Amino acid sequence: MLKKIICTLLSAALLLSFSACSDIEDSGNLPSGTTVSQDSENGSVTTASGLEDDSQPVTTVAGEESEIAKNWSYEFDYQFIEENGIEYIWNQLDEDTKMNLGEVMNAIRNVQLYCPLTVGFPKEDGQKFLELVSNCTMFYSYASNNFRLHIDDSDTVKGVTISYLINYESEGFERNEALEAKLNEIVAGVPAGDEFERIKYLHDYLILNCDYSEDAVSPFSAYGSIVEGKATCQGYADGMHLLLDRAGYETAYAVGEGSEGVRHKWNYAKLSDGKWYIIDPTWDDPENKTEADYIGYDYFLISDEMILRDHHAKFDSDYYETPVAESMDKNYHKMMGYVATNADEAYDVLLAQAIETAKDGRRYLYLRFDDGEALAEAYEELSSGGAGNNRMQSIIEQANEAAGTNFSTTSWVKSLNEELGTLTITLKTAE
Repeated sequence: MLKKIICTLLSAALLLSFSACSDIEDSGNLPSGTTVSQDSENGSVTTASGLEDDSQPVTTVAGEESEIAKNWSYEFDYQFIEENGIEYIWNQLDEDTKMNLGEVMNAIRNVQLYCPLTVGFPKEDGQKFLELVSNCTMFYSYASNNFRLHIDDSDTVKGVTISYLINYESEGFERNEALEAKLNEIVAGVPAGDEFERIKYLHDYLILNCDYSEDAVSPFSAYGSIVEGKATCQGYADGMHLLLDRAGYETAYAVGEGSEGVRHKWNYAKLSDGKWYIIDPTWDDPENKTEADYIGYDYFLISDEMILRDHHAKFDSDYYETPVAESMDKNYHKMMGYVATNADEAYDVLLAQAIETAKDGRRYLYLRFDDGEALAEAYEELSSGGAGNNRMQSIIEQANEAAGTNFSTTSWVKSLNEELGTLTITLKTAE
């Protein structure tokens, strides 16, 4: 007689957002309470429909019993580690968690609906374990974030039923092939030599080729950001993670809050100087930007101290030590020479940059102060005064003269982040 168990339904969807993106729940995810069945002859995956989706992770009891599946087996291999770029995380896990995570990741990789657990874990750890799974499946875009945990009479989770966002197994394999091919294509275009330029290329490519949108097959995944060119917060972070990994960099992620109560995910990259740096591609590609070719660099190769100036929180993991980024040595503004401490220095930096930018056919100027309040005061000093006394106007006039451009000397767009101490100016063509 098969052993009876209580099924607990958990939705482990990671809710990520910033600014206006307050809800990144995958609209294709199965709602809590959904049941899943599989046609063993053709591999078709079917799901119940017509149920209301939840916008927050919840834990509910199904109120029914389900039998533990028998005779499920597969070969445990380690390709999922490389495919998802999770070496940093994997190497820190204890042996029991490695076994549990490895079995679930292999099941997802093979598009299996049920995964027995050799070791298992306590029922009360269900939510955090499924969040680990959800965050690690960056390459497998077809897996839903809804799971059915099978719990034995000692309150140990001994199996997981997995739901998917596809109709056939072959769709999952096709997505993997398309994503890997696109990753390889992008990385093949990375310039040789300078490490800063290599990583900047990946960052810039993602931002220029992805729009913040839910209007995609899989916008909450790397498939959305890399293949479809449309993604939400998690899609940006997962895409950046895989690009860094395929380019040969040790990479990891952090989960926290962008604004209070709104979960967010960003990236870490370990560079050749042995130091960790943060990249937040989502916040470098603002949803409300007015210029399609705009690339932000406020969150490119920065420290924890810097990102936590305007990100609400960074969470610790229960399973591994999240990287700590302490250096600003490779920060964009520093590497480009766009750093100043007062109005006179800012004038010199912006003037040289404006001339170069105009000659190159670009329109964006960048600047950083260590002190955001001092930056705001410096900008006020540069941009105040009438004709002949306004130093910002003088900068643009000299750039136009040097490059033969026709940027307006009376109108430009300013984006000043006083918390970070960063300024971006968009030059406008005169009408």
